[in-house]
Amino acid sequence: MSDRYAVRPDRGGFSVVDLWTGLVAEIAATPQQGLSAADAGHTAQVMNERLQRDEPSAVLRLGPRAAPRG
Repeated sequence: MSDRYAVRPDRGGFSVVDLWTGLVAEIAATPQQGLSAADAGHTAQVMNERLQRDEPSAVLRLGPRAAPRG
């Protein structure tokens, strides 16, 4: 199985990107961008390992946040 998440450079450091959608991954509503190379690499590794083990990703959210209502 190939990895779904990869590290890509961004303006503030590095992002963890979902290769299926091209969007920055979010964990607990926090975009995984502007990270150090080491932190982004570790995050992508953990996310890929969880997918390989079929663990539920209760705090994982992909894509842009929904606009506030009101």
